[in-house]
Amino acid sequence: MSIDHKPEATRGQRWGVPALGLAIGVGYIAIFLARHEPGMAVAGFVVMAVYVLILVMASRRSEAAALLRGEATDERRHSINQRASAFTMNVLVLVLLTGFVTELIRGNSGHPWDVLCGVTGFVYVASTIFFSRRG
Repeated sequence: MSIDHKPEATRGQRWGVPALGLAIGVGYIAIFLARHEPGMAVAGFVVMAVYVLILVMASRRSEAAALLRGEATDERRHSINQRASAFTMNVLVLVLLTGFVTELIRGNSGHPWDVLCGVTGFVYVASTIFFSRRG
């Protein structure tokens, strides 16, 4: 399977993740200031800003940082990204099912784990159907 790729990441690929990280930091400021927690507002933004700064500075020297920055520019990086995503999904499903079963054992309804398990299962089935038809 060949993937069309460009040798260099586009500007959108290079700055999309850092911009999203900073937007999330601004979101933290708004949320925590609305909750009258200025310390958490500053801390949330600083954490996101430091993360973005590390990604931007390290992405030229580290392939992992470049991938985390969104620079999947060739087949190898696409493959690494897909394998990491699949592994993450498998771990997340295990965590969700463990939470759901644990809540059932404790005699609770299993909520909100049941909703998260249901959404995950639905998205997995729907995306499998979509991508199998798309080719």
